[in-house]
Amino acid sequence: MASFWAINYPLVKFAYPYQPPMAILFFRLFFAAVFSYALFWKKVTFPRDLKTHLSLAIFGLLNLVFFMGFWFIGESTESSAISSIIVYTYPVISIAFSAVFLREKLTLVRTVGTLLGFFGMVLIFVEQLSLKPGPGLFFLIAGAISWALGTIYFKKYLLHVGNYTVNSLQFIYATPVVFLYVMGTGGFNMGGFTLQFFAVVLYMGSLSTAVAYYIYLHLYSKYSVSSISSYFFAVPALSIIFSYFILEENNTVFTYAGFALISLGIYLSSRQANKKNRGNAQELINTNK
Repeated sequence: MASFWAINYPLVKFAYPYQPPMAILFFRLFFAAVFSYALFWKKVTFPRDLKTHLSLAIFGLLNLVFFMGFWFIGESTESSAISSIIVYTYPVISIAFSAVFLREKLTLVRTVGTLLGFFGMVLIFVEQLSLKPGPGLFFLIAGAISWALGTIYFKKYLLHVGNYTVNSLQFIYATPVVFLYVMGTGGFNMGGFTLQFFAVVLYMGSLSTAVAYYIYLHLYSKYSVSSISSYFFAVPALSIIFSYFILEENNTVFTYAGFALISLGIYLSSRQANKKNRGNAQELINTNK
């Protein structure tokens, strides 16, 4: 999942000359809806009650439309470095929300691990930072908050629906909303429909959205928010690696120091989770004796 999302960052730069940001988002969601249903159609069940459909629509708005829409709009006025840092405050915000709305117990080790991961990410981009107060910053913050709210909403209201169904239907509900926004703000660039553009958005819609979001839902349906949130810092870190090979961008000592902090943060979080799993396993063994 992290690799699929990370390679999306350098690839999306190839799409910007062809279409406006929200038009790119439309094709990302459109192809995600097609690929998700094509891959999982045998396991997708359409709910029969209106309440579940409304919940799925709300999740699609929070997790896709508002999150990605605010992110794309915000990044159009801010640097990619500051955009990545603000968007990936998501793990920190989601952990705080999980304590408030899901009553998850936060351990010191996991909290420290998450904070180390965040500081490691900041260190990776430190030489590229150029903070200019403006509306873009507020859009980016709103995007991170919306993404975190979407995660909490899924765990609170949609776990019973099934990951295959949630994954496919969120795209189906979100895509028309983005389409209406694009048509109301200038439409598509007809001259930008090239093979290169469709190659990029096909990848974005298939692996980096349809498949990656299923993995994202699967993880959150099995584990607590605090136990896996630090892993999301691997996305901007891996994007630096892919940018090095794809865009030939150079890395610095800050990059490698940031990788070290992120790795330490992930290790601390996973170590805490592994301890708990070993404890549960031992308890089960003792019970069966």
